[in-house]
Amino acid sequence: MLLFLGQILLFIDYIKSTLAEVEKSIDCLLYEDYTFTVHNSKQKYPLHQKTALLLEKYKKAALQQTSEQQIFTNIINSLSIGILMLRKDTDGKIDVYQLNDTFVDFLNIPKYYQWNLLKEKIKPIADIFQHEEWQKRKHVLSLKLNDTTETFYFKTAVTKTHEFDYLIVTMETIQQLIDKKEKESWYKLMNVMSHEIINTITPISSLAENLDSLLQEGAPNDETLIELSQGLNIIKRRSHHLTTFVDSYRKLAELPLPEKEIFNVARLIRNTISLFQPEFEEKKVNINLNASEKLNLSADKKQMEQILINLITNSIFAVSGTENPQIDIELVQKNNKCIISVSDNGEGIPKDIKEKIFIPYFTTRKNGSGIGLTLSKSMVESHNGTLFFSSGNGKTTFIVSLNNSIAI
Repeated sequence: MLLFLGQILLFIDYIKSTLAEVEKSIDCLLYEDYTFTVHNSKQKYPLHQKTALLLEKYKKAALQQTSEQQIFTNIINSLSIGILMLRKDTDGKIDVYQLNDTFVDFLNIPKYYQWNLLKEKIKPIADIFQHEEWQKRKHVLSLKLNDTTETFYFKTAVTKTHEFDYLIVTMETIQQLIDKKEKESWYKLMNVMSHEIINTITPISSLAENLDSLLQEGAPNDETLIELSQGLNIIKRRSHHLTTFVDSYRKLAELPLPEKEIFNVARLIRNTISLFQPEFEEKKVNINLNASEKLNLSADKKQMEQILINLITNSIFAVSGTENPQIDIELVQKNNKCIISVSDNGEGIPKDIKEKIFIPYFTTRKNGSGIGLTLSKSMVESHNGTLFFSSGNGKTTFIVSLNNSIAI
């Protein structure tokens, strides 16, 4: 009887010990504390074995997650743009999820991971998204840093899980953005130039080889002479095309400085429109001008005329397949700026072409040179102005904005 009671007590101790081990294991999993291990002497029991395996599995997963998090942190710290990632729970509490070195270096601030501390150091930036719903946005903000003013470009994106909303803020200097765009433009320009040159040189090289083989056959007869003449004419045409191409590049690269004079802008626009009057009548294009008559401008008159010619030429081409073609030109003064807009009701500019529109030698026309808009943009910028466009809803508008306007 005593032996039986002793066995019962041992069994109860075993159950208590097992439950204690399981409870400890569950606590470790709940609190992500993987320092606890099941004693080797107890791993001979199936339940203890499975508990030990479960702990080991979660421990490996936690180590893997920590390693991946470290890799991710190293990656974002190596970037030349600033990154701030905020996390918001269902109660609206915000904490800093990620913050890279570049972000704090730009602003010369400590690397705080408590949002209440960080937001005080980046108040002008925090105000952007604290007073608005978290959503995809773009901002340009000038900040005073160490007695100098630096302009930054901010972009925000939003993602979410079932528990949290995440706001991703990227930050780069305007100069970084300009350098990036310039580099992209140069790559695109090189692609266009290499394509144009190869397309010219390849047939010339091929024709030269064919003509040489004809001459190797002996004294040329009439048929051979005709082939030689045709081949030489093709070489001449392609060479002329390449010369024109290089000459247009020279015009673009050697744009002269503006020779400024004061002139009436409305009068210049009317004179330019008159150059196209026969074409407007032939193609039945309705031209409408709404101009402020007493607006003078200090600028290079010839360059301004060339800009208008290029924009009107493009609009005429854009409305060539449009029913009731219409071109509207407007001249106004806003904030001491001379604003000239040229609009048409053509088919518009496709999305995939919009980013290429100002690239030298890019054209959608069969006989287009591809430098009209590039040249116009360069001329406007040489006057410290801007040339931009919008296209959509059956309307395309190019807008020239210039300083030095004079209302009389």
